[in-house]
Amino acid sequence: MQLYTRLFLIILGSALALFVAFNALVDPYDTGTGPRIAGLTAEKTRVHEDGRRVQVGHQIGQVSAGTLITGSSRTVDGFPMEVEDWPGGLWNAGIRGSNAFELAHLAAIAGREADLRCFIVGLDMAEFASGEKYKPAFPISRLADGRRLVATARVTLSPNTFARAVQTVQENITGTAPEPPFRAVYPAGEQYRRFMNTPLPTLSYYRAMRVSPERMDFLFSTLEALAREGVQVIGYIHPVHAWNEEAIFSAGRTQAYFDFRAEMAARFAALEQAGEPVSACVPGGAAVLWDFSGYQPPSTTPLPAPDQTISHDVYHEPAHYLPALGLQMLAVMQAGEPIDGFGINLSQSDPRNSEAAILARREAYRSTPDGERLYAMLAPALTETGSRGWQSVGISHAEWRSLIALNGAIASREERLAASAD
Repeated sequence: MQLYTRLFLIILGSALALFVAFNALVDPYDTGTGPRIAGLTAEKTRVHEDGRRVQVGHQIGQVSAGTLITGSSRTVDGFPMEVEDWPGGLWNAGIRGSNAFELAHLAAIAGREADLRCFIVGLDMAEFASGEKYKPAFPISRLADGRRLVATARVTLSPNTFARAVQTVQENITGTAPEPPFRAVYPAGEQYRRFMNTPLPTLSYYRAMRVSPERMDFLFSTLEALAREGVQVIGYIHPVHAWNEEAIFSAGRTQAYFDFRAEMAARFAALEQAGEPVSACVPGGAAVLWDFSGYQPPSTTPLPAPDQTISHDVYHEPAHYLPALGLQMLAVMQAGEPIDGFGINLSQSDPRNSEAAILARREAYRSTPDGERLYAMLAPALTETGSRGWQSVGISHAEWRSLIALNGAIASREERLAASAD
């Protein structure tokens, strides 16, 4: 009996060792555990799967850029992965489907690096929705607790990693990588259909979603810690296309949107009092907030033609913009003032004073041919009563304690000053 038990344990242990070795060798999330073997593992075709949570969690601290920019998939797709023409360099740490819970962890872990100069975070109402706190890949990533070695162990032991590793090997051998979600050239009409298919689901979402003040407190507790220790915190509200933005207003959430802008401005004003940046990247103090939403010029560009194949100049689809617009936003931030009427510095103006202009721009857009088509599409849904339920998920005391511990490990102002002097 003892022999059979030993054989069973040996077989089980060997299988586990092979499982871990395969995951580490293929390294589908590009965490640095395996070599790049041409035709087998060199192309990390699945590195952006699971929202980049695993990759970003491991890359924080490994990149040389002095600024990280983060946010949802709008940040991932709306900015280059690296921007060298930025003070100290900038690296894209966006994660798909992110929310305030995950971004707070990311900000705290990034703050451990004494050479972090600036932290840019993309914001919109959806980031603070009170639904799920994190996606499935979050618990195995470094974002969960900040421990790189432990996170590496979790990744190599994950069945999810194994599935991605198998896909990576298969795609390397066959030379068939998955199609990226957004491209420069589409089949005729595909991008047009993406625009047409967006407004109704977005209307349904905004009718039901609820903004959580607790999520705001959670993220801003970390942003305050960064600002206190000399990191310049830069926030920006995303510029979604009018075919996405109209859903907020048509869903009856106009006041919620205006209140969100005002709340963000108030919280960034409080961050401004936390300290002085050690090495600022843009004009302003410890915290700067820009608003690129509200039917501003890029958001009202015409839709792609029904048979168009070349990508839209500004938007992948109504919720996601191209890197050219992201670079334009960075230029506005560096200039410290709007460029060609694009951008509102909410750190220098009362957000309530710009509400009337937003409503005027909305009415002007609704009178355009695209605006008329959009409103005609939404009109039948506006007569429906009620909305789907929305499940609110609270943040536990243990999760608060964990974040507080991560915030306590943020590099001090003195360490940051020493790093900037090197």
